[in-house]
Amino acid sequence: MNSRAWMRISINGSPTYTRMHTSTNDDQDLGYPSGDASWTDELRPTEQRPDALAYARQLAGVSRIGISGIEVEVFVNGERA
Repeated sequence: MNSRAWMRISINGSPTYTRMHTSTNDDQDLGYPSGDASWTDELRPTEQRPDALAYARQLAGVSRIGISGIEVEVFVNGERA
């Protein structure tokens, strides 16, 4: 049994339309497995954020170990970020 919390963020798209799918085993944000959850956001350019892909990358950040110890993996158009 894996007792480590994780989050996977997969970003696919372009500046004009981007889908960001997130899944985790720490839906309570406790730093350890507390339940599975997943969701998808669809992003389009706005006047304030003209590049949907850049905005998704800003929201997701890069692959890392978070302050609570959660392992965060980010992929952009199939490549690890």
